[in-house]
Amino acid sequence: MSQRRVGALQLQRVTNRRIDHHLLIMMFVQLGIPPETDEKNSKNNGTSNSDLGEFRYRVQCLIEDTIYITGALNCFQRMFDKLQSSSSLSWEESEAPLYIMSCVASYLPPDEDKIVPNVIQAIISTPIQPGIVHTALKYTGVRLISQLENWIANNDQQILKSVIQYLLSLLVDKELRHISGDAILIISQQCRKQLLNDLDQIIQATLWLDLNDSGSDAAQCLLKVSSKIISRLISIDDIHRYLKLLFDQQIQSLTQILSTQSDTNYSSIIKRLDCLTAIFRSLDFKTTHEETHPCITIVQQLMPLLNLIIVRYRSSGKLSECWSRTIRFIIRSMRSHAKIFFQPIVELIISSYDDVPHSCFLYLISIIIDEYGNDQDLKPSIIVMSEHLTTKTFSILNKPDGFKQNPDLVDDFYRLSSRLLQRCPLEYLKSGVIQPIIEQIIPNSHLEHRDASSSMIAFLQTLVKLTSHKNKEIKNKSELSEIRSLSMSLCETYIPNLLTAFIRAIVISRVPSSIRSSISEFVSEVKTYMSDKFPQWLQKSLTEIPRTSKNGLVEIVTLKQHEQFYKALCESDTQPSTIDYEFETFAKLYR
Repeated sequence: MSQRRVGALQLQRVTNRRIDHHLLIMMFVQLGIPPETDEKNSKNNGTSNSDLGEFRYRVQCLIEDTIYITGALNCFQRMFDKLQSSSSLSWEESEAPLYIMSCVASYLPPDEDKIVPNVIQAIISTPIQPGIVHTALKYTGVRLISQLENWIANNDQQILKSVIQYLLSLLVDKELRHISGDAILIISQQCRKQLLNDLDQIIQATLWLDLNDSGSDAAQCLLKVSSKIISRLISIDDIHRYLKLLFDQQIQSLTQILSTQSDTNYSSIIKRLDCLTAIFRSLDFKTTHEETHPCITIVQQLMPLLNLIIVRYRSSGKLSECWSRTIRFIIRSMRSHAKIFFQPIVELIISSYDDVPHSCFLYLISIIIDEYGNDQDLKPSIIVMSEHLTTKTFSILNKPDGFKQNPDLVDDFYRLSSRLLQRCPLEYLKSGVIQPIIEQIIPNSHLEHRDASSSMIAFLQTLVKLTSHKNKEIKNKSELSEIRSLSMSLCETYIPNLLTAFIRAIVISRVPSSIRSSISEFVSEVKTYMSDKFPQWLQKSLTEIPRTSKNGLVEIVTLKQHEQFYKALCESDTQPSTIDYEFETFAKLYR
C-alpha cells in the first residue's frame, strides 16, 4: 500500500475519532435536564409532550443513526467513564450520560463482560428509598436496564435474578412503577424459562400491584409477565395453582363490582376487563387438540360475569369495545379449545348488536370466523349468523349517506365478509347475501374513509382470488371447482360496473392517493387472475366515463388520450405501482 494511501487512512481514523468525540460531547451537554425542571417533569419516558421529551426523542434517533460512527461500545464506555470521573456531578449531569447509554445499550454485543456487568451492578445498588437518589436518575437507570435485555438473557443467571429483584422493589414507588413494570415485561420476553424459579415472587408482586393499582399500565405489565412465565410451566398442577391465584382475584373483584348496578361502575369494570385481556393475551400454552386446556374451568367461571357485563352495559361503546377485546383474546388464547363457548358467545354478540350496533361486535365476529370458519360442524351456524348480521348492518348503511356516516361499521363489516370468503367460501358464495354486499360497493366507491374503503376493496380482492384454479387457502380441494365457478360468475356480473365506479372515483371524485393505491391493487388482481377478460371490461367501463363537460361543449379528454390510457393499462405489467401511475396520469387530464 502506498504511503499516500496509508496517510489517508490514518487521517480518516483521526477525523472519525474527532467527529466521534465532538458528537458525544455535544449530545452530553445538550441532553442535560435544566436545573429549574422539577422532579415530576424531569423523568422522560419518551412519550412526554414536553419540549424536552420531544428533543430527547430526536436525539435518540440521531444517536441510533450515527452509531456506526461513534461505535456502540465506545459510546457506552465513554459515558460510563464520564459518570465515574467525578463524584461531585449534579444529578442533571449524571442523568444525561445515563440516557445516552440507554440509547445504545441494545446495540452492545452479548459477550461484552467488562463494562456492562459494572454498569448493571451500579444501577441495582442504587438505594431505593426516596430522597437519597434523584428519581430521574433511577428512572433512566431502569430504562437502561430494559435496553440490555438481550445481554441479560445471554449471561449469568444470578445477574438476571438480581435485576428482577431490584425492579420488583421499585414497584412501591408510584413514580417508578410504570417504567419498572415495563422493564420486567421486556426482560421476561427474553427470559421466560430462566424466570420460572422466580415465579412465586413475581406472582406475589403482581397480586399486590393488581390490588393496589388495579388496571394501571404497571399492573397490566406484571399480569402479562406472570402469564408468560406460567405458560412455560411443565407441571399441570403448578399451572392450575398459579392460574387460580391469578384469576381468583379478578373474579372476586368483578363479582363485587357487579353486585351493585351503577353508572359509576364503568371505569372499574373497564379496568378489570383490561386486566383479563392482558392475561389471556399473554397465555400461550402449547396444548394439543386432544388435551384439556388449562383455562377451560376459569372461562366457565368468567362467562356468567362477562354475560352480565355486556347485557347490562352494552349501551356504552367504550365498555363494549373492552368487553369484545377480552372475548377476542380468550378465543385467540384457547383457539380450538374455546369451541365449546362458540354458541353462547355468538348469541350474546348478535343480541347485543341488534340492540346497540357497535362496530366492535362485527370485528369480534370476524375473529370468531377466522378461528372456527373451517370447522364443518359450525359452518351452518356461521352462515345463518352472517345473514342476520348483513340484514341488520344494511338496515343502517342503506340510509341516506349511510356509508359516509358509519365508516367504522363499513370497515368491520367488509372485514368480516372477507373472513367468510376465506374460511367458508363455498357456503358463503351460495348464500343469498353476497350479491347485495358487492352491489353496495358500486355507489360508494368514492368513499373517502381510508380504512372503510380499503376493507371494501380487500373484500373484492379476496373474491377475485377465488377464481384461481390453484387457490392454496381452500382446504377442501373437492370444492375448488364449484367455488371457482361461483366466484367467476359474480366477477363477470359485477366487475365491469365496479371498474367504471372506481375510475369515476379517481378521475371525477378525486379520491385520496391512498384509496387510489388500493384501487390499483384491485385492478392488478383482476389483471392477474382474469387477464383474458380485463381488456373487454376496461373498454366497456371507459365508454361510460365522460370525455366532455356536462353540456358537451368542451372536450376534456380526447379520444386519443382515452385510447392511450386504455392501451397503457392493458399493456402495462401487473404491478400496482405501475397501474397507480397510469391512473394518476389519466386523472390529471380531468383537472
